[in-house]
Amino acid sequence: MRDWKTLGLGLAIALALSGCTVTERRWGTCAIAGALIGGTVGGVTGGVAVNNNGNASNGERAAGIVGGGAAGGVIGGLLGHAICDPMIEAPPPPPFDKVHLRPEGVAKVEHAVRVMGENPSMHGVVDGYTDSIGSDAYNLKLSERRAEAVRDLMVQKGISASRITTHGYGKSRPVASNNTAEGRAENRRVEIVAE
Repeated sequence: MRDWKTLGLGLAIALALSGCTVTERRWGTCAIAGALIGGTVGGVTGGVAVNNNGNASNGERAAGIVGGGAAGGVIGGLLGHAICDPMIEAPPPPPFDKVHLRPEGVAKVEHAVRVMGENPSMHGVVDGYTDSIGSDAYNLKLSERRAEAVRDLMVQKGISASRITTHGYGKSRPVASNNTAEGRAENRRVEIVAE
């Protein structure tokens, strides 16, 4: 019977955390909910584990519950935040050796601006990347210019520059193989992460 209760609790937690992915504005709530749920599950698990040892004293049971609750709370908080951390969908890749955004890219940036506008405490990180064609130095500068172009558009649309950090990583962090045109196109990208 105890196994069914544990399974039911685990299912309830999974359902509660899955609801956090629906709205970008709820990531803080998800971290708190994850910590509370993780602490509860950890405490129950710690208590059950110690209780299954027939010789456990009340102090050992309490220590198991507290230790499990603390560990579960930390893990649940991190998982809740990670699940709900809003990575705003990246604009489509810029053309080869270009900085400008395509119209569909502008729409993605406008979405990021709306999300940040609704969340005044949110900070945006704009990361630029390139494919592997060209020198490291050239690609680093190109990736920085791509990130700055997105930041400039966000500022133009009403987000304070102080709320946006840019990074250029050049060709150092590919997400696909640079051996194909399709892979290189995927590596030419800008990512916007809200914190």
